[in-house]
Amino acid sequence: MLFVISDFFNVIRNMRCPLLKVMSLSLIGVVVTSVAWAQTSVADRRLADIAMKEERIYKKIAEDPEFYSTDDIERHVTDLIGAYSAYLIDHPNDVNALILYGKLLRRVEQYEEAFSAFLKADEIDPNIAVVKQQIGTHLAEGGKAKAALPFYLRAVELEPETAVYHFALGQLLQEFRTVYIDDGIFTRDALEREMLKAFKKAASLEPEAFDLQMRLGEAYYDLSSPDWKSALLHWNRMHKEADDPLRVEILNLHRARVMGKLGRTNQAIELARNVQTPSLQKSKQQVLDEIAQH
Repeated sequence: MLFVISDFFNVIRNMRCPLLKVMSLSLIGVVVTSVAWAQTSVADRRLADIAMKEERIYKKIAEDPEFYSTDDIERHVTDLIGAYSAYLIDHPNDVNALILYGKLLRRVEQYEEAFSAFLKADEIDPNIAVVKQQIGTHLAEGGKAKAALPFYLRAVELEPETAVYHFALGQLLQEFRTVYIDDGIFTRDALEREMLKAFKKAASLEPEAFDLQMRLGEAYYDLSSPDWKSALLHWNRMHKEADDPLRVEILNLHRARVMGKLGRTNQAIELARNVQTPSLQKSKQQVLDEIAQH
C-alpha cells in the first residue's frame, strides 16, 4: 500500500495547519482514546496487538528520532496500515479501530482517507469527542470554518474536562474570526468573549501546561482592544512560578512588551535588556524597537 512520505520525521512533528498545532497532542503517539483494551476476544487481542506495535514504534521514534531510517519507517507504517485495513475488513464497525486507523492515516498525510474513517466512526457512534475533533480539524484545515465549528463545540460538550478541546476551539475562533463575524455567526464582542473563555478554560484544566498558559497570555493581545493589564497580571503570575531559565526570559520579554504598552517605559527597557539567551536576541530587539515607538 502506497502513501506519501517525503519526510516522515517532519510529518510526525508538525501539523499542516498552524491553527491546530495543539492537536499534535492527539496525533503524535498512540492515544487509545479512553479505550480499556478488554482481552476477552480474539478481535480485541488482534486490535490491541496492532495498537501496541504502533505505540512501540512511535515511542522509539520519540526516544531516538534517528533509530529508524526513512525506509524502516515506511515499511513499518505500510505494515500497520495493512494490519488496520485487514482488521476493518473483518470488523468494519469497530469504532476504536476506525479511530486508530484514521489517526495513523493523518500521520502519513492520507488526509481524505483519514477523514472517511472518522466520518464512518461518527456514523456508528456520534458521541465520541475525539472523532468530532478530528472531523472538525479536517474541515478547518480545508478552510471550511462554518462547517468545522459545530464539531469543535460538540467535542467540548462531550468532554468538557479535556483541555485540548477548549484550546482548539479558541484557536478556531481566533483563526476564523473574520469569517464568523462577517457571516453573522458571532458579533465581534461575542466571538472575543468565547475565544478568551476557551483559552481560560484550557489553561485552568492544565495549569502546569506551559504552552496553554502562554496562549492564554497572548489571547489578551488578540482582542480588538488588547487587554494589556490582564496580560501583565497573567505574565507576572507565570513568572513567579517559572523555574526554567529560558522560560523566565521568554516571560520577561512578554512582560517588557506589555509594560511598554502601559507606559512603564524604563522598567520595560531594563527588563528586556537583561535577556541574555542567544536564541531570544532577535525577539529582544523587536520588543525594544516596539517600546521605542511609544
